[in-house]
Amino acid sequence: MTTGPGYQQQYPPQWQQPWQAPPPPPPPPKRRTGLWVTLGVVSLVLVVAVGAGVGLVIRSQRAGQQQAVGATPSGEPGTVVVTDQEIAQLVAGHSKALASGDVKAFTSIFDQKNAALVRQQTRVFTNLRKVPLAEVSYKTLQREGRAEDSFGRGVTFTQDIAFVHKFAGIDLRPVSEWYRWTLRKASANAPLVVTKVGGAPPPISDDEGSKTMYYPGPWDIWPDIAVVKAGASLVLARPQDAALARRVAPTVSRAARSALGYWQANGDSSAPVPSGFLVALTAGKAQLGGLFRQSKATEEGVTIPMPTWGGGGDPVKVGGSRIVLDTRSPFFATQAGILEVSTHEIAHALVAGLDSADFSLFGKANWIVEGFAEYVANRGRPITSNLRYQEGRAYLAGRLAVPFRGELPANALWDFKGMVSINYLMGHLAMRHIAQEYGEEKLAAGVLAAYSAPGDSSEAALFKTLGTTKAAFERQWASYVREQLG
Repeated sequence: MTTGPGYQQQYPPQWQQPWQAPPPPPPPPKRRTGLWVTLGVVSLVLVVAVGAGVGLVIRSQRAGQQQAVGATPSGEPGTVVVTDQEIAQLVAGHSKALASGDVKAFTSIFDQKNAALVRQQTRVFTNLRKVPLAEVSYKTLQREGRAEDSFGRGVTFTQDIAFVHKFAGIDLRPVSEWYRWTLRKASANAPLVVTKVGGAPPPISDDEGSKTMYYPGPWDIWPDIAVVKAGASLVLARPQDAALARRVAPTVSRAARSALGYWQANGDSSAPVPSGFLVALTAGKAQLGGLFRQSKATEEGVTIPMPTWGGGGDPVKVGGSRIVLDTRSPFFATQAGILEVSTHEIAHALVAGLDSADFSLFGKANWIVEGFAEYVANRGRPITSNLRYQEGRAYLAGRLAVPFRGELPANALWDFKGMVSINYLMGHLAMRHIAQEYGEEKLAAGVLAAYSAPGDSSEAALFKTLGTTKAAFERQWASYVREQLG
């Protein structure tokens, strides 16, 4: 595989361990059952910037399997060849058509004999024109396949395309969704057309992550799109969920005000945080795992940070986040539940732009990442009203699979023996302890330091900000846990 002009290899998503909501109080000594909820967060772990026009092999290929698009034509009669200029013109025209609202020009690049494809892309155009995007353009990424044929047989190859876009007030920087187009040129004089559109896979993939790079967006797969303002935030929904979106919007707005208000009162005013958030509503796990990603979903909601487009030298590595909520979740049974799940996810999106996105083996400490989101979502409430409170008491009493040893949860054992839910509570209690012992401003500063820290240094950065050591903090925190749950 080779890259085309302007290619930027972005951060492949690495999915962290999921969040699980508390089950009903477990009857000792039986294994606990009940509601399992996940609020997943993407960890961005790799940055590789590649300059314009530079080739980069990122997947294996056999010798002679591929010739770079843009190679000099052989000059033989009947030769079919696709040049970089031809692709650049196609993509530039597509960008201009979307920005100007010219649906005929937008759909003209697709195979006109494929009526279903043309209808699909007409729908994409219509949906995209409904969402308030401040910036839109299409850029070329890597491509693969035979680009020249000296026997005049026509050529077909795949070209990955980045849909670069930005929601004003929601995205700190432009972000991108990756498509994989199949391009066809039937003869030397035939036009270059797109015959198929799908999602492009990540440059580096694994069995657990998304199979695509932030594809599909709701504009790609929904027949229509309802856009509901929620203060400075937006709620997107399928047409059948438009009424629900209007009911949810005030709660999302309240959640955003709460999270932003906390940061404005206690956090660094110069830190890059958004003023609004994008929330999309889905119904069921299949839809939840199939929006802005393609993966198996076990969550009730997920926050998906998206890397800054072409941001190799930009200090803001995470340009924006997409929050996706499952409306079939038990959280949607009450307004209080909607508020909690919305605030938790918004708290993740609030600080996503602080992420250093440096390479790490284990990722940022989950107890910090999830503990902060839990703290913001439950701030001002007594711990006795927390849904995990009884489970925490069972933990201290030794009735869970692992006894309480006074140690902060480690990423490597985050979901060991079904301990995810209790680990969320432990992270939450750690944040409550910091707020009470060191103050809210120190808590916000510690979270900022943890997110900004390189690699696996989030814990060390937090403790340095607090002016303590991990051992000393764990002793204080363990006593606090026993006091709160005893």
